[in-house]
Amino acid sequence: MNLVLALIMLLFGSVAGWIGWRSATRPIYRRSVYQPDPPDGMTRREFDRRVRRGRKIRRVFVTIFYAFSGAIGGVIFLMLLNRH
Repeated sequence: MNLVLALIMLLFGSVAGWIGWRSATRPIYRRSVYQPDPPDGMTRREFDRRVRRGRKIRRVFVTIFYAFSGAIGGVIFLMLLNRH
């Protein structure tokens, strides 16, 4: 792998990963207007913790997806520059 290609992939992947992290972090602590009832035997606090935990796990997957797509975007960007 060429050093320039690796650096461009790293740069684009890092920027896209940061954008994915930021966009997935916003909804973690937000509550919806409609509050669903917690399941039987579970308090509101436990239910909210479980929802936040799921959103934090989702944030990691969103960040990884954004980083991979950003790295692929960097390769496509270099291919377009090479064409001209």
